[in-house]
Amino acid sequence: MTPGDAGLWAELLSACEEVDRVGEHYDEADCAEELTAPDLDLAADSLLVLDGGRPVAAAMMPLRTGGFRRVVVDGAVHPAYRGRGLGTALLDRARRRAAQRDAVVALWVDDALPDAVALASGSGLTPVRWWAELRRDLAQPVRPVPLPDGLRMVGLGPVYDADRWDEPLRIAHNAAFVDHWGSTALSAQEWRHHETGSRNFRPEVSVAACTPSGDVAGYVLAMEFTAETARTGIRELHVATVGTVREWRGRGVAGALLARVLAAGAAAGYARSSLTVDADNPTGALGVYGRAGFAAHRRRTTWTGPAATPA
Repeated sequence: MTPGDAGLWAELLSACEEVDRVGEHYDEADCAEELTAPDLDLAADSLLVLDGGRPVAAAMMPLRTGGFRRVVVDGAVHPAYRGRGLGTALLDRARRRAAQRDAVVALWVDDALPDAVALASGSGLTPVRWWAELRRDLAQPVRPVPLPDGLRMVGLGPVYDADRWDEPLRIAHNAAFVDHWGSTALSAQEWRHHETGSRNFRPEVSVAACTPSGDVAGYVLAMEFTAETARTGIRELHVATVGTVREWRGRGVAGALLARVLAAGAAAGYARSSLTVDADNPTGALGVYGRAGFAAHRRRTTWTGPAATPA
C-alpha cells in the first residue's frame, strides 16, 4: 500500500465491521495516519488485494523486536470474499516475510470471530497471550484516589506542549514497559506519531504524575476515536496507555491517575471508557482497572508460529 490507498483500506475495514461487529471503526484519516508510521516499510510490510477497483483484502506486517522478533499480522478480508483462501494467502505472505527477517509470525484474533480463530489454529499457530478489552460506564461515580506523597498530578492539556512533555513521557514509557510482554522501546519519532501526535489524542483528559525534580513517575494518555464517535454517536474515552516507572509501582500511582482521567472524561461529556490489558500483565493492572470500575467486554488472543521455510 501507499498513503494514497488510505481510502480503499478504510472502505475494506468498514465492510468488515458491518458484518463482524467488533466495535472497530476507521476512516480514511485513521488509515492515512497508519500508512505514514515511521517504523513501517510499506513496500515490504503491506499488501492490498483488489478485484478490479474494489478492495477485497489487506494486510500490514511490521516487524517488532521487543522481547522476541515477530512479524505482526493485521489482516482483513472482505466478507463477500471469505472462504476463498485469501486469509490463508495473506498469512503465507506474512510467513515468508518473517523468514526474511529471522522472525516468527504473530496474529491478533478477536475470540468472537470463529473464522479468524479457525484460520489461526488451522495454520499451525499457537495461542500464547490473552488480552481483555474492558469498559466502564462513566455515568457511574468516580471515586477519587490520592497520589502518594512526593508526587504531584499535572494535566497535559487542554493545549499539549510537545516540547515540554514528549521526551519525559517517552522516557517514562520505555522504562515502564521494559518488562511487558512484546513491548518495544519507542524512538522520539515513533512516540510522536503513535501517541501524542495522533489526531485521536486528547491531552485535555490526559495526566502525568511528576516528582519534585520534574521526572514523570506515571502517566495516562487518553484518546477518542473520531471515526467511532461519528459512526456510533457514543463518545467513548479510550484509555490508550497507562504507565508507572518501576520505582513507583505498588503505591497507587496508576489508580490515582486513572480516577482523575475518568472524572475528567465524565465532566467532558464522555459516555463510557474503554481500555485493553494483557491478562498476564506483570504490574497487577487488572486489579487496578477492576477497582476503577472496569469490567470485561471482549477478549483477543495472540497466536504465534514459525515463519515459512525459505525456498
